[in-house]
Amino acid sequence: MLCIKKHYRQCLLASLLIVYAYLPVSHAQTDEKISISPAKAEFNQLIQKVLPTHPRLIAAQAELDAATSLYNASTNAIYNPELELDAEETNIRTSTIGLSQTIDWGDQQGANTLIAKFRLDAARSNFKQERQKLIRDLLIISGDYKNKIRLAALSNQRLKFMKNFYAVAKQKRAVGDLNQVDLDLAQLAYSESIFKNAQVLADYANAEQSFYAMFDANFVSEKSLPEMESDFQDVALPVVLDPFLMSLPQIQQTRAMVAANKNIIALRQAESSADPSIAIRGGREDKESLVGVTLTIPLNIRNSYNAEIKAAEKDYLQSEQLAQQAWKNLRRDIITQTRQYQLTRKAWQQWRQSGQNSIQRQLNLLKRLWRAGDLSTTDYLVQIKQNLDTQSAGIELQSSLWSSWLNWLQATAQIESWLQLNDIRNQ
Repeated sequence: MLCIKKHYRQCLLASLLIVYAYLPVSHAQTDEKISISPAKAEFNQLIQKVLPTHPRLIAAQAELDAATSLYNASTNAIYNPELELDAEETNIRTSTIGLSQTIDWGDQQGANTLIAKFRLDAARSNFKQERQKLIRDLLIISGDYKNKIRLAALSNQRLKFMKNFYAVAKQKRAVGDLNQVDLDLAQLAYSESIFKNAQVLADYANAEQSFYAMFDANFVSEKSLPEMESDFQDVALPVVLDPFLMSLPQIQQTRAMVAANKNIIALRQAESSADPSIAIRGGREDKESLVGVTLTIPLNIRNSYNAEIKAAEKDYLQSEQLAQQAWKNLRRDIITQTRQYQLTRKAWQQWRQSGQNSIQRQLNLLKRLWRAGDLSTTDYLVQIKQNLDTQSAGIELQSSLWSSWLNWLQATAQIESWLQLNDIRNQ
């Protein structure tokens, strides 16, 4: 591969991918690792309870088992021997028995075995990815469900408070302590809380259905779910990032598929070879013994199979280019997700450090000030809305941080290490 100075980095990346692609996947080791603290035991217990029997994991395991079976099948010979029996009776009785065998001259079996081996490596890497995605989805949906429960409770509290506020406003209006404009404002605030509560409850119902679609209700219920909270530890990528990326299952799968496509070229070349057939016959013609040997060699004159070889070469070139782009995309995504998590974590820490007083205490204080006339209706409603919206924003921020944390763990293939799930890994 020729590299000019202007495109040195791109060429170096392509060279690395090509070199790694032809190494066995198990050889891709790196000392560059990410250090993270383990998760709470409740998360491990939840996943241990749900994961082994989840339909998505069983489907992924079936796909891996199919690839294993195809690899085992690829080790078998391409051609089976053929037995021929022939009998003829005229004025002379003739009977023969023959055995023929086509020779795999181009070694199609060897090429098929290598292709199946690399595809099995790709299937193993894909199984790891599917398992990690499933774990992430389970935890994200659980966290979303728990947060929707909290938002629904907060919304119900808002509705109850606004209903009482509107009732008190009508009483004050009846005795002349409140003008009509403020009463209308209280009614509008109450109506708005009804509409918002309906939307929040609809979101809660949707999250509930998503939860039960993902979990088996016979094993997991909302009450048995742990609180989807974490220490949200600080994270950092390895200083030398490329070896770490090479160890990830996403890249291992891509490398294996590139290697498989390269061996498809060898298979097409083997298929274009002239595979000879040898047949041995023996028998009797009347009272005479018959012995014969036949050698058959196909002549690849009308079809040289060069088109199939060129097509395989182009497919290999395509897979190389896609592998390079997959590398760049993964590198970008991991750096981006790391930065996104760090920023969200910083915002979460700042929100917690700002101090969150009891919402009920604040609402009661505002209510006393308004009833005493020390706070106008407009200011009262503004402060109530600000208070409740801040509480909702805190819950949603925590939900975003939880999702960002799990997405980062999944992208860097750390989610099983975080949960300490080594005992259920498929080897």
